[in-house]
Amino acid sequence: MNISVTDLDIAKQFFHRVTLRADSKIIRNNAVFVVAALGEEDYYRIFIFQLCPDNEYKCLAVCIIRISSTGFLPVFGLLYLLLFFSPANADWHGELSFRSDYVYRGYSKSQGNPVIQGLIDYQGEAGWFGGLGLSQVNFDNLPNVSSAVVEIKPYAGWAFPLSTDWSTELSASGYLYNSKIFEQNADYAEFSATLHYQDSLSGKISVAPNAYQRHVTVSGYELNYRRDMLDTVQFSGGLGYSQAGALFGQDYFYWNLGASWFVTSYLTLDARYVDVHLNNYDDSELPGDEFYPRPIKNKYLLSITLGF
Repeated sequence: MNISVTDLDIAKQFFHRVTLRADSKIIRNNAVFVVAALGEEDYYRIFIFQLCPDNEYKCLAVCIIRISSTGFLPVFGLLYLLLFFSPANADWHGELSFRSDYVYRGYSKSQGNPVIQGLIDYQGEAGWFGGLGLSQVNFDNLPNVSSAVVEIKPYAGWAFPLSTDWSTELSASGYLYNSKIFEQNADYAEFSATLHYQDSLSGKISVAPNAYQRHVTVSGYELNYRRDMLDTVQFSGGLGYSQAGALFGQDYFYWNLGASWFVTSYLTLDARYVDVHLNNYDDSELPGDEFYPRPIKNKYLLSITLGF
């Protein structure tokens, strides 16, 4: 996205505490700023800036989303806590991604439409980590129905070594939505355990005791592999199995295969093929409150990620 002079001027004013709107927020961690400027019609401009040694501001990323200020400000509060109350020596980073589809464990959370996603993450002492992710979603297109358009994913966990080659991590994640999904509230929690071998192979088990608040337990199993082919190119693939019969009416396998190109230390391009053994259905015959995700429309996925 091109950054206009106006956008830069607006963001820089925050660094001097000149607030354009009372609903706007600013977060600072050392030399990095995250700014949310509320514009017209509840459009937020999110700026990620870095203070360079010459005291000039370098814009690392810009994102524009539409979300109610009531739902957005608590999210910014969580970002504030992560940045300001993390240990001084914590290793933290952020990402801003554009994806051609939000494919999650074999089904689309965006009905095949492109999405913008953001992530802020830190690694603390003794292996503790935490973070917060944001993504656009689009589960439901029924007429005259208010449906969630934003997914918020806070997470925290602990990673620790088992031996020279083996390590593991335990984590808890939340999936929070700004509105209903298929006419019902859908916020839920998930717990997972991951086992890593060196930096190439990992296996993960996850359990959601009340997935999408449908009073059912969904378990998942994933095996992922990655290998560096060149200095800047990495091959990766994964195979998963979802025990979601109580939620979708069927358990199923899903898999992906692709490559990532690390153009610079900040920019990554990824191309991937995804597939799933999930039976199709006629969604026009389903009741409005039944939970059925949309099948993958385009199995070839592209993403662009800007990190810092």
